[in-house]
Amino acid sequence: MLKLWQFSRLQLINNFLTNNRIVIYVILFSTSLYQKIRLINFVEFKDDQRFGNNVIQHCQIKSLDLNNLDFLYSRSSSGFPQGPFHWSPECFAGLIGISEYTVFLVVKIFFSQIIIFVIVHLIKNKFSELELLSFLLLVLFNPYLIISSRNTSIAYGYEFLIVIYVYLILNMNKSKKHSMFYGAYSFFTLVFYFPYFIFINSINCILFLTNYFKEKTYFVFGNIIGLTLSIISYIPYLLKDRELELYDRAGSWGLTSYWRINLSAISGESLNYKINSVNDIDALILLFPNYTYLHKINYFLITFLLILSFINFLKSYKLNNVDIFNNVFLISFTLTGVLYTLLDVPLYPHYFFFNIFISFLFIVKNIQPKFLLLLVSFIFVLISTVIVENFHSFIQEYEGAHSSDYGKSYNICGCCVDQVKICRGQ
Repeated sequence: MLKLWQFSRLQLINNFLTNNRIVIYVILFSTSLYQKIRLINFVEFKDDQRFGNNVIQHCQIKSLDLNNLDFLYSRSSSGFPQGPFHWSPECFAGLIGISEYTVFLVVKIFFSQIIIFVIVHLIKNKFSELELLSFLLLVLFNPYLIISSRNTSIAYGYEFLIVIYVYLILNMNKSKKHSMFYGAYSFFTLVFYFPYFIFINSINCILFLTNYFKEKTYFVFGNIIGLTLSIISYIPYLLKDRELELYDRAGSWGLTSYWRINLSAISGESLNYKINSVNDIDALILLFPNYTYLHKINYFLITFLLILSFINFLKSYKLNNVDIFNNVFLISFTLTGVLYTLLDVPLYPHYFFFNIFISFLFIVKNIQPKFLLLLVSFIFVLISTVIVENFHSFIQEYEGAHSSDYGKSYNICGCCVDQVKICRGQ
């Protein structure tokens, strides 16, 4: 009787959400968009942001020089520069006539929001309305994702890469053409963002070995196409007689760093890295005494949801009937973590945008009871909203977090100085 009542209640909730989907989605879209573009002139502006702004200016039709594309290749710790498509949102903005940095950010954020809802549309047949709503609440109001969306490069426009991935992974086995496109895209992510390349291809290795691909030959052929396109994209850089050499870099931050940083990013606690000096933290807590406690509550809530979803997944686990998104999450949570640990590289929260998305899909798919999922998601949103408002207010009050990673804000620094080094924080 209890199970029947719970089922009826969930059915009523799903029916209500289905009948009012458009209104609910518009409210979520608008509220999250407002949080992301609020006080846009107070965004951080350091070397990476300056580089992105430089790409915008150089990609203007009137100043574009196809014989000199150096402005598209930025240095990375691997020795290989970031591929030219790493700055594709900025270059596209320049090509369509956008030249103002903050205008670019608003446009990018707006279309990123739309793409999140496109992803929801792509996966709607695999999730209930309640699960999709919970997913949107967790993604759209994650504090770290809200603040990091106000940044440059395809790494921070992760939605553009994920929507392609989701479409291809869902349709990969429908035809030989889809398998080939999926293989090509998987390898071509190398010139967009190297961490995505590692995430997607470590997943592909397991899917390939477990015979998930129906058209293995076309998948491999697609990989060859992706490799060829990646090499071609570096030709303008190599023609300049550049030498590729490894730069000195620090090692990883411990054997558990992958999973620690991953969980911090999923819960939004990674936002603390932006205000991380003693002086700035003291000033922040003076204004908002409960700020750090709110982050800890969110960390606990997400950890709770993740553990509960793991337990429920294991209870219902069937080897031959594992949802593709469960597969993707489990591989990225295990094999990719081991791979990054063996690579011994320093990891940063923005490497994990792919994982954040996939982790939330795993949570909403597996957690029981669903009503608890919805309740915790709403609590998460309320706490996250206070966190973001506190963060914005602090940045506005001090015009940045001057001695932290955030540095000085654009309104007093990026807009008005030639030497970007004075914009930097620690």
